[in-house]
Amino acid sequence: MKPFGISFLTSLAASLVVSTAPLAAQDADTLRVAIHSDIASTNPGVNRDANSDMVMLHVVEGLVGFSDDLSIKPMLAEEWSVSEGGKVYDFRLREGVPFHDGKTLTAQDVVWNFERYLDPETAFQCAARYNGGIGPKLETVEAVDDTTVRFTFAEPTSNFLITMATVQCTPWILSPSSVDESGAFVKPVGTGPYSFDTLESGRYLDIVRFDDYAALPGEPDGNVGNKKASVERIRFMTVPDASTRANGLQSGEIDVIDEVEPTLVETLRARDITVDIQPTPAMMTLQIQTAAPALEDVRMRQAIAHAIDLKQLSEALGGEFYRPNPSVIAEGTYYYDDSAAAWPAYDVEKARALAAEAGYNGEPLSILVANRQNRVQVATIVQAMLSSAGINVNLDVRDWATQLEQYRAGNYELAVFAYSARLDPLLSFQSFIGDKSVEPTRMWDDPKAEELLEKVQTLQEPAERKAVFSELNREMGKQVPILGLFNLSNVTALSSSVKGYSGWLGGSHRFWAVTKDAE
Repeated sequence: MKPFGISFLTSLAASLVVSTAPLAAQDADTLRVAIHSDIASTNPGVNRDANSDMVMLHVVEGLVGFSDDLSIKPMLAEEWSVSEGGKVYDFRLREGVPFHDGKTLTAQDVVWNFERYLDPETAFQCAARYNGGIGPKLETVEAVDDTTVRFTFAEPTSNFLITMATVQCTPWILSPSSVDESGAFVKPVGTGPYSFDTLESGRYLDIVRFDDYAALPGEPDGNVGNKKASVERIRFMTVPDASTRANGLQSGEIDVIDEVEPTLVETLRARDITVDIQPTPAMMTLQIQTAAPALEDVRMRQAIAHAIDLKQLSEALGGEFYRPNPSVIAEGTYYYDDSAAAWPAYDVEKARALAAEAGYNGEPLSILVANRQNRVQVATIVQAMLSSAGINVNLDVRDWATQLEQYRAGNYELAVFAYSARLDPLLSFQSFIGDKSVEPTRMWDDPKAEELLEKVQTLQEPAERKAVFSELNREMGKQVPILGLFNLSNVTALSSSVKGYSGWLGGSHRFWAVTKDAE
């Protein structure tokens, strides 16, 4: 696969002081990473968000994962085979892999995990990808012996490995000690290079190096490869304000920050601070609730798309860090083509005309947006562009947890919302397409879209998949159930004492190879 193209106040002083209090001020054994909010959950795949995925990536592991070149490689599995025309997958596990509680990984543990994930009581957010809701149904998971686990599907499935490798919904393998006697989740006990230590809501989350980690040979490689940890402790500090994160980095209270404002990049570099800019297929979008009365008419949704100048929006935010793109498929990938041209182009007069045809009479719409500086900037510019086309909107600024809750309930009209990097178009379309009455997070509830999604889930040949993805993209451009704004670059700043960090297309930070010099 070709590489992706370039895309891109809580009491802060108290937060920093309290968060670092138990640690020596310049402790080389602790990496202090500032993130914009608490993680949504420590229960992998349940009530997750991008921060949760990133933190848990250091604690838990799956059978397979994406590598740097976006191929799928072994992680807890050593190898696998496919039989019966794609209905049966056998995985042979690596031997002697310990969980953080000292238990050794077996095939029975994998079976226990999948049974737990498929239990509705677990509320695994991607259960539909295995229970037949999206794609073929996983009928059985069985331990053939202590190191071999067999997955049998009702129908051939060509995308099982892709589904298991995705960061957003990896069925991470936990030790059964992660739950109590009643089955209630307690904490994540995984096989990763770090083990879960402490969580202080609103302040910090600590993970500590697992000295018995069973590292693969060689070098780090995407989310697989050698993940042996260097720094003893990683502290993820909750610092909601972007300016405070930057000030904390410059003062030495913080070692790593992300979501760096473009205007700060040169200032930070001038202070001997490393700034890593990594293009990713992550998407900033304008979600459009097609079930909302004001937005049921496709002409109103098309009018909104015509009113937004994506190029001007990206340039206003910091052009080199953002690549305008209305579609699901990121430019520079194998699956990208000119189907993005099918999306409504910037045309204010056409926007006005379509809105009038849809019966719009100036009633205000609402844009839900998290109270994060870059998101509010996006929403403010979009608000101004829509206003220029005669479409009135108000901003509904909420904390991130509230926006996430309203997103999951489908409770909004418009929303500025980012999707973390999906490393195959199938994963993006699966996130968007479906029955809203069953899963309110679905953006595109349409029979034709579901038919095309079902079709592409049976395909393996890249050229055949590309043709269906292009058809999906063109149809999405006509119906506009969601509007892509731009692809995001991860802009990460690191103290000069931090060495070995590298961004990657997957977007999530990987700190297991990072070292930190004493200051």
